[in-house]
Amino acid sequence: MNTRSSLRRNLTAFTLIELLTVMAIIAILAGLLLVAIPVAKQMVYKASAKQTELSLITAINAYYSDYGKYPLGNNVPDPNAATDVLFGDSHLSNQALLDILRNVGPDFNTPNQYNPKGIPYFPSKVVSNPTAPKDGIATQDAGTVKKDSLVDPWGNEYRISIDADGDNRITNLPYSDFQGTNAPRVPVGVFSIGKDGMLGNKGDGTFRQNGSASDDVITWQ
Repeated sequence: MNTRSSLRRNLTAFTLIELLTVMAIIAILAGLLLVAIPVAKQMVYKASAKQTELSLITAINAYYSDYGKYPLGNNVPDPNAATDVLFGDSHLSNQALLDILRNVGPDFNTPNQYNPKGIPYFPSKVVSNPTAPKDGIATQDAGTVKKDSLVDPWGNEYRISIDADGDNRITNLPYSDFQGTNAPRVPVGVFSIGKDGMLGNKGDGTFRQNGSASDDVITWQ
């Protein structure tokens, strides 16, 4: 009898140890999952932003093929000044560019004056939340975002640099590591300032610092 009682106690203790072990494993896995989900979510956002940026470049190049010029609208720089045009920052919303590419005119039956053929080069979805616009065309002014501008998954306007002086480079990027001879040799570059909403590494204006890249999403690298 003593042997049987001892065996039952051992079995009960073993079962409790197993249960505690399983609970500990579940807790560890849950903790890992809580960390992994936000990381995976940001990876999806970055992939989505990159795809949108590349689609924008395709649309801009298609416009160029049809019209023999870039869709700058009335934002054409002084022909005597070597400069490019940057849409999407605090000085110039990307709304004017998107209006041309989406063929947004004064009314439904009238094409955009800079897209007289009426071609919708960049059909895009509108945002789901007008007051906190993300990932689409803004339907109203909201904070620093202008109505009809294109915003990224984090709620900031995409920034688009276009070669307006014909040297096949974009020399007006705000990044300090893409200046001078490091200016990208492409006619169009698109970028997002990422989740932190700041240019470069936490606002330092550099895309890559000591081998570490910022969370910005750029097209020329």
